[in-house]
Amino acid sequence: MSNPYASLDKGDPFVDMADDERARLHASLQRAEDEITAGGSTPAEDLVRELRATR
Repeated sequence: MSNPYASLDKGDPFVDMADDERARLHASLQRAEDEITAGGSTPAEDLVRELRATR
């Protein structure tokens, strides 16, 4: 069986990312981290439960 994650070990997937793109990605990740730290995120289990309830 082939490992679907094998390519992740082959270096930085963001190496060719433009500086402005990298800055936007970093800012987005920082906002998400701040939101999680502040308790403003929804656990995945809750989202899945809500999705299943709407079926």
